[in-house]
Amino acid sequence: MDKMIKRKVKVTKEDISGRCEKLDDFVALDAPICLFVNDEYFRTLMASPNMLKELAIGHLLSEGVISSLSDIKALSVKDYRVEAVLNHEVDVNNLLLGKSILLTTACGMDSRIGNVELNRIKVNANERLNPKDVVAIIGELNRRGTIFRETGGTHSALIYHIDAGELAFSEDVGRHNAIDKVIGAGFLKNIKLNECVLASSGRISGEIVLKAARAGITHICSVSAPLYSGVKLACSTGVELVGFVRGPRMNRYAC
Repeated sequence: MDKMIKRKVKVTKEDISGRCEKLDDFVALDAPICLFVNDEYFRTLMASPNMLKELAIGHLLSEGVISSLSDIKALSVKDYRVEAVLNHEVDVNNLLLGKSILLTTACGMDSRIGNVELNRIKVNANERLNPKDVVAIIGELNRRGTIFRETGGTHSALIYHIDAGELAFSEDVGRHNAIDKVIGAGFLKNIKLNECVLASSGRISGEIVLKAARAGITHICSVSAPLYSGVKLACSTGVELVGFVRGPRMNRYAC
C-alpha cells in the first residue's frame, strides 16, 4: 500500500548558511479520483490512490447519498475511476447544488443542512471519553501514520473501540478523504460505528462532524483544533468533540 501513495523524488536540503545536500526523499502522491453514480458523473476527489472502494462507500455515506451498504447494487474500481450503481435513483444535480464539483483539502460547512437533517442524524454520546483512553487513541493514530512520517503530506483517521482497540485506519492527502475511507472500511467490516471513536489528525470542521454523525459515530478526537462550525455541529448533533490532544492534555468543546 505504501508504494501506491508515495513517490521518490530528488531533493536538495539547504540551510541559511548555504550548505546543501542532495538526496532522495519521498512525497505523498495525490490523484484525481472520479466518482460516478448510476452512470452519471458525480464528482472528483483529489485523494491518495488507495482504498478507493472504501473512499467511495464512505463518501457516499457521509454525504447522505446512501444510508447503508444495501443501497449499493454494484461498485467497480478501474484505475482512478469508481462507479457506484445504487438500488435507488438520485438527482445528482440536486446533490451537488451549492457544492464544488472538485473537492480538495479545503472545507467549510454545508449551509443547506437544516433542522430536518440534523434531527435525523442526531446521536447520543452517553458518556464522556476517559482522558486516558483519548491519549491512547491519539497515540495509536500517530503510531500508525507511517506515510506522514516519511512525507509530512498526509492526514490519518482511525476507528477505535475502547474494548477492542483499533478497527480501521487510513491515510490520505486530505483529511476529508481519510475520514471517508475509514468510515467506508468500517461499513465494509460491519463495525458498529455508534460504539466507536473517530480519531483524526486534522482540523474538525462542520463537514467532518456531519460525516461522523451520519455514520452514527458519537465521539471525535483530534490532534488538531476544531473550527467554530465543527463545535456548533457537534452541539447540534450530540457528538462529543475533543481536540488539541497533545501528550496528556486535551480540550473538550461545548457551546
